[in-house]
Amino acid sequence: MGFEITPMKEDEIGVWNKVSWEAFASVEDNLSMLLYPGGLTERTQAFMRNNTLESLSDPSFSYIFVRDSGTKDVLAVACWYFQTEDMSMQEVSEKEEKARKGRAEQEPIPGINFGAIADFREAQATSKREILAGKRHALLKVLATLPAAQRKGAGAAGLIWGLQRADELSMPAYLEASGMGRPLYGKHGFKEVSTIGQIDMRI
Repeated sequence: MGFEITPMKEDEIGVWNKVSWEAFASVEDNLSMLLYPGGLTERTQAFMRNNTLESLSDPSFSYIFVRDSGTKDVLAVACWYFQTEDMSMQEVSEKEEKARKGRAEQEPIPGINFGAIADFREAQATSKREILAGKRHALLKVLATLPAAQRKGAGAAGLIWGLQRADELSMPAYLEASGMGRPLYGKHGFKEVSTIGQIDMRI
């Protein structure tokens, strides 16, 4: 099976979110159901869309589709973030505080566990700060493959796309991995350096 990578367009956000949801919801004890216990309701989809829209205009983010090169069907999605300049710890703290304030100001939405989201984001921020200390890096924020396409190379294609760009920019790649993703990430050079669930970093 061949694959092609295409950037996500604004009118494709719904497709991106549904593929991501289907991929994660197929995993037992998945994080999605902890953060979004009400399921993929219209209001949850709107919340996800708004969050994605905020970052889509930022050139540091790359949202991509991995498609079957023959049918053009979307098999996997990925979101990479490329921080191309070092940040001071003061700048890192200010960025974290801005995100924290934004979460605190969010109006409650039935079916979304904002307390769990806040705890998860805080744990992510703490680990990232301790490991990277503001240094330039590539971050794999999301990699999700439809259940029917798993272990056929689609997820690896989305991973390799970002790693090639990280290599071009001469920067380390960082991600937070579930147990399910560890074999794929280990195969492509990641090693465990810390744990919140599991956090790997490719040097």
